[in-house]
Amino acid sequence: MESWSLKVKFGIYAAILAVVSLFGAAATMLPFIYFSQRAELDSQLLSESKELIRDLENFKGAPVNARHPLSAKFIPLSLQDRLLVVKGPEGQILYATPGLTETRLSSLDTGYETTLVNGEKLRVASFQKVFFSVQVGASMKPLHDLQRTLLRSLGFAAPIAALLVFVGGFYLGRVAVRPLSKLSEAAKLISVERLDERLPMPPSKDEIASMTEVLNGAFDRLQMSYEAATRFSADASHQLKTPIAVLRAGLEELRSDESPQSGKRQQLELLLKQTRRLTTLINDLLLLAQADAGRLELEPQLVNIGPLIQGACDDLNAMVGTKSIGIQFPRPQELNAKVDSRRIKLILQTLVENAAKYVTDPGEIRIDVVNGENRIEIRFFNTAKSIPEGDQEKIFERFRRGSEVGESVSGQGLGLNIARTLVQAQGGNLRLARSNERGTEFVLTLPKHS
Repeated sequence: MESWSLKVKFGIYAAILAVVSLFGAAATMLPFIYFSQRAELDSQLLSESKELIRDLENFKGAPVNARHPLSAKFIPLSLQDRLLVVKGPEGQILYATPGLTETRLSSLDTGYETTLVNGEKLRVASFQKVFFSVQVGASMKPLHDLQRTLLRSLGFAAPIAALLVFVGGFYLGRVAVRPLSKLSEAAKLISVERLDERLPMPPSKDEIASMTEVLNGAFDRLQMSYEAATRFSADASHQLKTPIAVLRAGLEELRSDESPQSGKRQQLELLLKQTRRLTTLINDLLLLAQADAGRLELEPQLVNIGPLIQGACDDLNAMVGTKSIGIQFPRPQELNAKVDSRRIKLILQTLVENAAKYVTDPGEIRIDVVNGENRIEIRFFNTAKSIPEGDQEKIFERFRRGSEVGESVSGQGLGLNIARTLVQAQGGNLRLARSNERGTEFVLTLPKHS
């Protein structure tokens, strides 16, 4: 149910509420109807009993002696369908409904009682006046039949009502979430490249309008924070380039001096190595800051990237050095793509360095090219330790390195992030196709322009 849309949930909740309300109303209504009918029956039985006694007392031809049995002709028509027991002053039975085996219908002398007589549930009214005692009973079956009929009707009506309420709730939910759908569509347009986009304010001054106003305020604050952070990163990286360049030039000059002792020269080499590493890191940070700020400069042009791939493969031979690594290159071919050749060189350089850095010794590196109709795929495979499943997407994050990478492997964890950023800026993609015990394969995809 968690994956269902809000409209469907709204309809289901409305249907459930309607059914619960229907049964709740029935739980109140059915007892009310039952007791109302029983009270009406009690009143009817009392009225019929009084009519009988009134006839016995007032009508011409009525028995003078209240102790003599009564003939059926004195019983009113309304009581002939009832169970009736009439007793005299000493409790002798003056009349009883034919076939009735009970001599007493109720344990009460006066009042109303529900009891079983001859296996049937009766409502019995007991009434006394002067010489006569009357007990008249009526079957409760019509009341119970009505209750069962109402329950059956409720059982048939509940699914229909639930369906109708669900449809109505779905429609109302659709109307209710329509402004939210518009906000969602507008929110999709807000990205790093379009931070100035905002959600449209609804015409009505309701809760959605209030939420929209709050979200737009949050987007304003996020935009200011993001712009301040990217501006700081770009400015800091740019400002660091000059002193690092001066420091590196000074160290290079000191290294060229023949006078330093061997120990001093070793320290100079270490400082130069760290300075080059710091220079690379600053250049990488500056590139990422430019990309974040939307100021990444690209010079796309239609170029044949075949020679660029061949050049990266040649560099790979030098990178593996004396390692026992089998290398397979693609055959030279013409591969036209509208890209920034300088950025593509950096991407290819990063991927071949990555392959050479993590390949097992002995091992294999294989580069394949798939020249498709609309895109060019370049596959970089090497026999390396498998990347844990939890790290496979994280390796593209900044300053993120696989959990299996040791300290002996150099790097800052920016190469793959920079490569993916550069290729996505040119309409392509970089992904990890597989990583298992047989090896690891990255796939670089570039849109093809013939």
